[in-house]
Amino acid sequence: MHTAKCRRSSMSCTKDFAGLAGCSALAFVLYLNTLNAGFVYDDRRAILANGDVTGVRPLSHLLRNDFWGTQLVDSGSHGSWRPLCVLSFRLNFLAGGLTAMGYHLVNVLLHCLATWLVILVGRTLLPTRVGVMAAGALFAAHPAHSEAVAGLVGRADLAACVCYLLAYLTYRRHMLNREWGSLILTIILAMAALLCKETAITALLLCGLCDVLYAVGQANSDKRRIRSLSILGVTLLCALYCRLSLLPRPSASFSSADNPTAHEPCFWTRTLTFLYLPVANLRLLLWPQELSFDWGMEAVPRIRTLWDARNILSIGFYGSLFGVLWRSSGLRHSATTMDFAEMANISLPLLRRLGGNSCHNWLGLTCDCHHQLSQTISYRSPYSTSPKSSFWPAPLMAIAFLVLPFLPASNLLFYVGFVMAERVLYLPSVGYCLLFGLGFGSLWGRIQGSRRSRVMVLCGLGLLLGVHGIRTFRRNLDWRDEEQLFRSAISVNPPKALANLGSVLSAQGKYEEAEVALRLALGHRPSMADAHFNLGVVHQKQLNFSSAVPCYRRAIELRPQLAVAYLNLGISLMSLGDHRQEAISVLRIGARMEGHGVRDRGAHEEARCTCYLQLSGLYRSEGRLQEAASILDESLKALALLPQKQRAVLHLRLGEIHAELQDWDEAEHQQRLALELQPEQGAVYVTHGQTLARNGSRLAEAESWFKRALQLAPLEVSSHHHYADFLEQQDRHHEALSLRLRAAALAPHDYTLQSCVADALRLLNRLAEAELWYRKAVTLQPLAAHAHANLGAILQMRGLRKDAVECYHRALELQPGHAISRANLAKMNLHLDTNE
Repeated sequence: MHTAKCRRSSMSCTKDFAGLAGCSALAFVLYLNTLNAGFVYDDRRAILANGDVTGVRPLSHLLRNDFWGTQLVDSGSHGSWRPLCVLSFRLNFLAGGLTAMGYHLVNVLLHCLATWLVILVGRTLLPTRVGVMAAGALFAAHPAHSEAVAGLVGRADLAACVCYLLAYLTYRRHMLNREWGSLILTIILAMAALLCKETAITALLLCGLCDVLYAVGQANSDKRRIRSLSILGVTLLCALYCRLSLLPRPSASFSSADNPTAHEPCFWTRTLTFLYLPVANLRLLLWPQELSFDWGMEAVPRIRTLWDARNILSIGFYGSLFGVLWRSSGLRHSATTMDFAEMANISLPLLRRLGGNSCHNWLGLTCDCHHQLSQTISYRSPYSTSPKSSFWPAPLMAIAFLVLPFLPASNLLFYVGFVMAERVLYLPSVGYCLLFGLGFGSLWGRIQGSRRSRVMVLCGLGLLLGVHGIRTFRRNLDWRDEEQLFRSAISVNPPKALANLGSVLSAQGKYEEAEVALRLALGHRPSMADAHFNLGVVHQKQLNFSSAVPCYRRAIELRPQLAVAYLNLGISLMSLGDHRQEAISVLRIGARMEGHGVRDRGAHEEARCTCYLQLSGLYRSEGRLQEAASILDESLKALALLPQKQRAVLHLRLGEIHAELQDWDEAEHQQRLALELQPEQGAVYVTHGQTLARNGSRLAEAESWFKRALQLAPLEVSSHHHYADFLEQQDRHHEALSLRLRAAALAPHDYTLQSCVADALRLLNRLAEAELWYRKAVTLQPLAAHAHANLGAILQMRGLRKDAVECYHRALELQPGHAISRANLAKMNLHLDTNE
């Protein structure tokens, strides 16, 4: 008999392990197609532009900065303090740099681990193995998880979920023997979950609730349980105090586009809409076919009247929720249940002597407690640590897993910076899957005697998992690149999706498509500053500066703190030719823009830095060198938080200006400062060489710096390009040409470098080869008047006057006042007239 029991135990363990491995393998296979995805949407800011990840800032800054790399005390910080998640990104960077596959692999493995833990959690709550496996498989395949797994910033949710579930499992172990070690480990894991994402603050609350529910119906009071609950409570209060009082609170005000309901003045509209949001989130879990990277703006229309049909869904949702809670808690029979329990305490010891096994019908008396003597003494479920007859409502714990982690992000307790977010559902979906597993297991038990019914139920489960799996696989493809991601959300959130799509298409050079997308976005929501700005960028890239200017002006009107709009407006005004003073004024405003409350502090400071550089360039072109130097001095004082690389650029530019003022000592001092900031940047050595080259007595020393730049950065285009400039000034044209060709090979799509090769060949009188390079330059910038003018000039030198005239006319079509084309046409006409 003992052998048979061992065999059954061994088979049970084998089945359990097979189920764990199968569900985890399903999770891994479904997300294999994310491994070749890139950095998408928020990943760029959280990883690529985050100095805490790329090692630009020291490790200690993880404790000072938020998830996006902004200082917690900054006016634009969201207060999302997740140092453990950022640390995991940094470890990824140390292991593989900015190769996206490593980051995605970690996310997939975390999802597999979370799936494994969901099954272990299910074993502590659900009464049947089939229910546990159904819950695990559903968690592995659910499409709502795609954003958390395929989007790299979703690692915060993945890591928090893993630590959250481990904390629960550790506390369940603590409930068996009340060991100090397991309690301390529970607290450590709960704090780790909190350091991954804020919603995990409820981990200790869930553990305490579990302990309280376990004690329901037990007559004796366990002092050790009270001690454990007290420690959990004190720890939770301390964590809340530290998070809310010691750490800086977010001071950034979320825009109406992010959470329009929070800015709604009508109390009833806010209340009804926020009460409906849990229903909308539950719909994503029940039927996850309509998914979106963003649910802001009007993706979830506000409920403005009591007669809105969605209010019926809200009433049904909360009614069902309270009904399940009422039924699971046993409050309906609280008075009589205690009497039955007391009767059982009297009857069961007597039954033990008389040989009975139930107090249900004994000596003519009826007891509805259904206490079973044999079960009370010996039965323990392999999926629960409590006796089967004890009060152990699995639905209550499943609902707790569903509700508690969702509450901090629900907008019901306090406003957050979003309406809905699919990755926020990752942890609450554990409760949903447990409820599904509980229902599936119950159904499976009811059809125990019918093989045909069981086959049909299994087919239904397989169909559900198949549909979810296919949807997950297809949704992962949306997260592979930004263009597909934004296209997939047009039906859900048209203005946000179209505006972002326009920006992506603009970066790809698809200007006509980008303009169409941006204008459609503005048709949906005319007050989008980003859309106006990106439309201006499209016009600017097409050299249509007169159309770009009003777009930038409108963007500034809608968002006065948008420094990059001032920068591009200033550049566009400069390009128009007769607006230099206005450009100087605009750039000065942008450079001095403090940016109170801006979200991306790094991008804002970079835009300010570029404004200072453009402003100094304007002064420098007008011969106002002292003003150019003073504006750069101002920038070095004003931009204290600027990264070292950009500060080095400011020092280099300031050194160039001092060199033009022939203040050689100060020029060399500034460039030495730049070298200290960026000792391994070839561009710094190049600039120092250029400064020395201006001093005719130090040409040999200057050339040595150019050579050091080439040794340090042999693949740096600017090193070859500027060294070639230096050699041409020394009339060493053959040496210069080899460097020009090398630079052009390193950047084959750079118009300037191709034109420089053509110029170098022209200086060597290799006109036929120069013509080929000028033609290549025209193909790179077909809308640039000077490209056609250069080609016309070389054709004119080769005697191909008809072709040259066509090129000059094309240049004048693109830029009617192009001086070189007009001058060369005049010379050609004069020459022809003379021949006649």
